[in-house]
Amino acid sequence: MKKRTRFGLWPLIAGFSVLLSGCTLEVLNPGAILDEDLNTADLMPIVVAGSSAELNDVMDGYAFTGGRLTDDLSGTGSYFSTGQYRLGRFTRDDSEGFWEQTHEAAWAAGEAWARLQTVLESAASTNKDSARLFYLMGTAHQRLGENFCDVVYDKGGLQPRTASFDSAIIAFNQAKAIGGAANAATYVSAGWGGLAQAHVGLGDWSSAVAAAGNVATDFVIEAIYHQAANTNQVYQETWGRAEVGVWATPAQRQYNPTVVGNKSTGDPRIPYTVCGSWNDTNRPPDVTLGTTSTGQCTGQGSGAHQGAGGLTAHHRQDKYTERGSDVPTITGTEMRLIEAENAVRNNDAATFIAKINEVRAHYGAGALSAADEAAANSGAGSLDWDNCATWAADCKVNKEDDMWSLLDRERYMTLWIEGRRFWDLHRWDHPFLNGGTLIGPGEPRRASCMPIPEIECTLNENIANSSVCTG
Repeated sequence: MKKRTRFGLWPLIAGFSVLLSGCTLEVLNPGAILDEDLNTADLMPIVVAGSSAELNDVMDGYAFTGGRLTDDLSGTGSYFSTGQYRLGRFTRDDSEGFWEQTHEAAWAAGEAWARLQTVLESAASTNKDSARLFYLMGTAHQRLGENFCDVVYDKGGLQPRTASFDSAIIAFNQAKAIGGAANAATYVSAGWGGLAQAHVGLGDWSSAVAAAGNVATDFVIEAIYHQAANTNQVYQETWGRAEVGVWATPAQRQYNPTVVGNKSTGDPRIPYTVCGSWNDTNRPPDVTLGTTSTGQCTGQGSGAHQGAGGLTAHHRQDKYTERGSDVPTITGTEMRLIEAENAVRNNDAATFIAKINEVRAHYGAGALSAADEAAANSGAGSLDWDNCATWAADCKVNKEDDMWSLLDRERYMTLWIEGRRFWDLHRWDHPFLNGGTLIGPGEPRRASCMPIPEIECTLNENIANSSVCTG
């Protein structure tokens, strides 16, 4: 997913200084480290941290690419992939990195668990690092199920994506059980939260709600990023470069349109800064007249006031404001939204309103308005979305006049740029998929899941002739 460069200058300088000093170097332990030499209890936390890094390496990629494929972020840059994804196009070649790295994350957690069992023996089943491994494993399987149209394990045959949710359930149950034995409350909650997510994937709403009820609203566990190493890709592409932005998204256009001092002043879940403004204030603007810097972003990252493609003003997301900003994977607020969605499905407006208000209170967003409550009390209704290709007055705002449309808004804002919107669009058969657009036209039917990549089709004889590889 990420491209890194290794620099060789420092070792050369260090070696040169040693030679000048007249020192000699003695190699005390030549050769490769033997595998069994790693079987030391003190090294097990490092092994687990390595497994965590495998998952972290792809989670921000789901947020960045998912943002461009959905209405989370508008693709305002010049990458070839951005031009394709913002139209809703995603091919077998595009999915390779996500497929490989997510499978690798699940595999790495399994390998680490095997080593912990070897080293710690029975104590592995009461160790918090073991619980962490199963949280990582479950999350990897969960993301395979949420993002891929079909799945394959160990060069086997084609399976429905529900197989990944089944695997996630096994892992999250282990995280919960071992977390309890290790008195590690974080992984008990993560286990319950992951189970709720996986049961949603299977359409088992009673089990999803039962699991969600065990997770406090203020719970959060995240994919971990670092200022100098595995940095947050969404941050890099919005603060370090204006490849994606908030302009024309529901966050800017419908849910948080009021700006004071070039800062969004509405819902705190979808913060952004206007780095550049259109010289033409019409909607749509005459892009040939260009943009002007607001001065708000000067000295911060790239300081860009227009998209890297040169065609749009840059509205920068402020959810991730550092290179090391972590990306949430399981939150208690999502659990309340799962309970709220179950209420929609049961046409239970009172429970829906209560659960949504719990989420909003947690973020300081204030309770639903009287108009929103009236809309909820009108019934479940159906999802609606502004699919207009222009800024015409008759398609300017989302028709938030029922529980489904309010839920769509609340999940959008709460899980914004966390790599989850792609899954919601797919499972709801969201209207955005039918020609929805932010920047430029959209495909008549946008991609809603990632196909099995070409490399799997080439190397796996069990699926090489299947329709997912030949179609």
